[in-house]
Amino acid sequence: MTGTIGIFLALVAGWFVAERRQVVLAVVVPLFVVLVVQTAALAAGLGVSPPSTVDAFPGLIGYYVVQAIILALALGIALQISALRFRGGGAGRARIAYVLNGALCILVVCLYKFDRSQFDPGSVAHHTSSGSPPLLGVLGIVLSAVLCLALGCVTLWRRRARPTEAKTA
Repeated sequence: MTGTIGIFLALVAGWFVAERRQVVLAVVVPLFVVLVVQTAALAAGLGVSPPSTVDAFPGLIGYYVVQAIILALALGIALQISALRFRGGGAGRARIAYVLNGALCILVVCLYKFDRSQFDPGSVAHHTSSGSPPLLGVLGIVLSAVLCLALGCVTLWRRRARPTEAKTA
């Protein structure tokens, strides 16, 4: 779930926020809240993965490494969109991003808490023995990686196409 939510949070932050620190804040805080809710639900046995995914050492290392990768990808997406959108400065609308990402976070937490079938249909009845993530989680991670890579290519292409002062002088 965090991979998919991370994409939405990154898109909003990158689109509305110009300043890097504000972009990071607009992504990290709501993603952390969603991560805490997801982790608590897994620990309580309410997810596709068994509780040992988040509370048994050394198995929990993989879970937290994946969450760190998701955070890095979401930040990469948000920062690259912001850099492409506000190239050379510009005034962003950080408050809009904070409100939209906060609302998205609250919506996800409420749906996750009160109507789990929206995220993991049948998850409580069927734990995977390997602790593998649900399909939506895997798709979110793959899409995050592809989007981050594509934006990185566009960013590099724009930087190479931009004339430098040494060439023009």
